[in-house]
Amino acid sequence: MRDEVWRTVRPTYQGLVQQIDDHLGRVWDALEELGRWEDTLIVFTSDHGDYLGDHWLGEKEHFHDVIQRVPLIVYDPDLAGRCGARPGRGALRRGDRSRADIARGARAAGRRRAHRGSFAAAAVAQRPRRQGWRDAVFSELDYGYREARSILGRAPDACRAWMVRTERWKYVHWQDFRPQLFDLAADPDEFDDRGEDPALEDIRREMRERLLAWFMGLKRRITVTDAQVEAGTAAHKRAGVFFGQW
Repeated sequence: MRDEVWRTVRPTYQGLVQQIDDHLGRVWDALEELGRWEDTLIVFTSDHGDYLGDHWLGEKEHFHDVIQRVPLIVYDPDLAGRCGARPGRGALRRGDRSRADIARGARAAGRRRAHRGSFAAAAVAQRPRRQGWRDAVFSELDYGYREARSILGRAPDACRAWMVRTERWKYVHWQDFRPQLFDLAADPDEFDDRGEDPALEDIRREMRERLLAWFMGLKRRITVTDAQVEAGTAAHKRAGVFFGQW
């Protein structure tokens, strides 16, 4: 909140960014010396941003874009003439900016041996609304370890929040508290919380349903794969063991 704090923190943060840049330069030099630029895929991103006095905050909690939006820079050696798009309209070029889906690109990279393709071609939306393209992002928060939990008198299992963001709207569902809603077209810096605006109840309902649909689709079994579940279905019967049957 205090000016003397962010005026000290911001230059320090910029120095840390410079340190990252210096170390990446060492990696680029090594790739150059080893002759590996043309067969090395590089994806530069981060897990979150940081408040540097934005919204009078520090650290990384909450769902403002200064935290949620992170760098994503991709160097794909296949982009030089082998990106899967015909030259001309719709072709990818180095230096282009576009929407991207890292998970889609990673799946494509994993299939390279069987199907020659490009990480960038799979990850980048050449047509923003093509079939299967995701038009929303989701995030979640657990502030159980934060002092806010004690101040609010919350139990450790009652400190969760979830966000869904589309191109225009950002909706945040707080456990046992009212929701937040931001119109990113009219309020890109997220200072006008419309979470209680009766005129936007339909928008909040739609965003809440999108959040629920995403939540219900999350993988719940983390110790076994779906294939293992299929293989183990009714396996006791194949072994001659029957429960509750005559």
